[in-house]
Amino acid sequence: MSLGRAVDQAAAALAEATRDRSPNGFASALLPTQFDPRALLRAPAVAGVIASIERPDQGFALIGVGEAARVDLAPGDAPTAARPRANALLEGAPPAERRLRPRLLGGFRFAPAQTPQTPWERFGAGSLVLPRMLFVLEEGDVGVVLAPGVSGDEALRLIERSFENGKTVGASSVLRGPLREARSIDEQSWLQSVATIAGEIRDGAYEKTVLATSIELESDADLPLGATLSHLRADYPDCHVVSFTAGDATLVCASPELLVSLEDGRARTLGLASSQRRGRTPAEDRALGQELLADAKSRVEHEVVVREIVERLDGATDHLEVDDSPSIRRFRNIQHLATRIGGDARDGVDVLEFVERLHPTPAVCGRPRDVAREVIARHEGFDRGWYAGPVGWLDANGDGEFAVALRTALLRGPRAWLFAGNGIMGDSDPRAELDEVSLKFRPLAEALGGRVPSKTSAIPA
Repeated sequence: MSLGRAVDQAAAALAEATRDRSPNGFASALLPTQFDPRALLRAPAVAGVIASIERPDQGFALIGVGEAARVDLAPGDAPTAARPRANALLEGAPPAERRLRPRLLGGFRFAPAQTPQTPWERFGAGSLVLPRMLFVLEEGDVGVVLAPGVSGDEALRLIERSFENGKTVGASSVLRGPLREARSIDEQSWLQSVATIAGEIRDGAYEKTVLATSIELESDADLPLGATLSHLRADYPDCHVVSFTAGDATLVCASPELLVSLEDGRARTLGLASSQRRGRTPAEDRALGQELLADAKSRVEHEVVVREIVERLDGATDHLEVDDSPSIRRFRNIQHLATRIGGDARDGVDVLEFVERLHPTPAVCGRPRDVAREVIARHEGFDRGWYAGPVGWLDANGDGEFAVALRTALLRGPRAWLFAGNGIMGDSDPRAELDEVSLKFRPLAEALGGRVPSKTSAIPA
């Protein structure tokens, strides 16, 4: 099909979808598959993208353009506090093709009661956004959902510009100039904190704490969000690749960890904890995976996570199913222990309640939860913001999917803040934990085009 004919088909579909809708009604239309909505992410700012959620290996993408309305939580609010306003925004959505239903995109802070600090000033306790236009790629189909009051012509102009630019909107962004490490890991502070926490765990004060750290990178020009998302999509196709913009700042992550998915009454989650590097050869890779499975510390850390997830699902699910033993889940530069968990949601339990029950998991906080939060506040000395918080989407039925914001960076102009953390147990070795957390900065640094020359840098040279 020629591009001209594809544009004509899109125009006809949008005209039909908006012809008889009420003034306050949603509209949705299937679009020609020649239009790939991920093209809008080549230059997100030019296209007006405010949020995106992708599962590249599933051919799934939600791309929100413009803001029709939003739900902002107050400091200290739990995720379910967003429910009344979220329901009101989605109320009255007409029956439609399931893939083309209205959805809210957004996320929540790791610690909602804390006052946001640099660089998270633009991100509050939590936000869910109704896009003016939600472009959807799912199961091979392409479509768009228009918020009330948004014309089909607005979507058509964006589609036409995409075709005119060879399936892109604007020019693809690339990094110009070197990427420098403006602030590195405070190694001495990290080593001392790990030693202190491990000692307290051995003394029986608590079971586990997840200690995080942060570094800052800077360039001579604005960092390339579009190219970063493209790299993450290609390098981490089995992750949740997410972006969310607030003011002049954009969160971007490629998360391996599903917090919860709820669809047609079935809830799924994933226990993910303990890690090991990838091998240089298939044989070494398999050996390292078996070493991880056999490592007592790693198994105990993983079992802590799984046990608490199961406890938190009690009362919200029936017929809970848990893998008999963990498996290895491999990513480009790291591998983890993983356990799948699923059950039937009880009547009236929506995805926001599951998010509230499960966040923060022991994989990003610790156990017991309240004690671990206090330990984190004492030792980290920076604001996690939305790092390690839930990010995802929900619909009018209360279904949705949220991931844990891991492999996370916050981009503001020429500067990026990168975040990573490790689970600390009683037998944790401080130097080994430092090596592991340094490894976890690589995905975002590489996606940003980072090549930091320092031999001691956490970023690959």
